[in-house]
Amino acid sequence: MSCAVGRRNEHAHWITNILLVWTSLLDSSIAVELRKDLTSHPNWKLLDRGDDCGYNVADRIIGGDEATLGQYPWIARLGYTYELDENNTVDTYECGGTIINSMYVLTAAHCSPDIVMLQLAEVRLGEHITTTDPDCVDGVCAPPAQDIVVDEFICHEDYDAKSYQNDICLLRLAKPIEFNNYVAPICLPVYDFFQKQTFESSVMEVAGWGLTDIATGKSSNVLLTLTVPIKTQFICELAYSGKSEIIDKQMCAGGVVGKDSCSGDSGGPLMAPFSMDAPPRYFIVGIVSFGPKKCATTNTPGVYTKVSEYMTWILDNIKE
Repeated sequence: MSCAVGRRNEHAHWITNILLVWTSLLDSSIAVELRKDLTSHPNWKLLDRGDDCGYNVADRIIGGDEATLGQYPWIARLGYTYELDENNTVDTYECGGTIINSMYVLTAAHCSPDIVMLQLAEVRLGEHITTTDPDCVDGVCAPPAQDIVVDEFICHEDYDAKSYQNDICLLRLAKPIEFNNYVAPICLPVYDFFQKQTFESSVMEVAGWGLTDIATGKSSNVLLTLTVPIKTQFICELAYSGKSEIIDKQMCAGGVVGKDSCSGDSGGPLMAPFSMDAPPRYFIVGIVSFGPKKCATTNTPGVYTKVSEYMTWILDNIKE
C-alpha cells in the first residue's frame, strides 16, 4: 500500500471533520446524561469512565493511513499459538481488542479460541510496529509492549456463529495492565446519547494490523487507521438481505471501495472522539464483527456489534 505525502496533515483534517459532526450532534435536543440503569449497577465502580479514559498523546484496514505513535493506546492484539506437531508451534496474531479497564479487554466472540480453533496465548498491549520493541518514531520511543496472559474468556451466551449476532466477548487478564501514555483504556458508551443516536451520516475510526492486500494476503507491520462512514440501518439490512439478518444490536459502517476493516482487525474498535471537554476523549461505539469475504472490493459495508446495547451485559460479567 502506498503512503500518501502529508499524512499527518490529512489526519488532522479528518479529525476536525469528525469533531464537527460530533459537535453538531451535541447541539441537538438529546441530553448527554449517564444512563441511570448503569450508574445503579453494583459493578459501575469498576469502569474506567472518568478523566483517564479515551485520551491519547497524539494529535482489518484496507486503504488506511499509518497511525501516529500513541494515537490509540487502548488497542490490543490477540496472540494465538498454532501447534504444527508435538514439538513445534507457530505464534500468530489473528484479532484485535480494546482495553476497557485495568483487568479487561473487549473483543468479538468469534475471536475466542473455541471459534478460531487456536490457543490464545496472550494479549499484547502498547504495540505500534510489529517488527520492533520498543517502538520508536522520529526519536520518540514508547515503553516495551506488555504481553499478558488471558485468565478467563467471557463470551456472550447467545452468540450465533452463523449470523454473528451478539458477537462480543470479555477477556479477563491474569494481572493488571500497567497504564502509561501508550497503554490506556478507551471510554465506554455509558451515556444516553449513545443509545438514542443512530450516528447516520457521521464518520468514525477503525484501526488495526489486518490485511492490506486481499490478493497477496499481505498484512501491515504498522498500526493503520481509517475513517469509515456510518450507514443507515435500512442500508445495512438491505446490503445483507438474504445473507444474514441484521438486528438493532448491530450497525454498519464503510462500504467504500478500497477502504475497509479486514481480516485481522476482527474484534477491534469502531470509535470516535467525543468532544465533551478539551481535548476530546475517544469512545468505543462498535466492535469489528464481519463483512463481505472480499472486503473493500464492493460497496457492501462492514458490520459491527453496537457496544451501547451490551453495557448491562458488560457490567454483569466484570468483577474486581
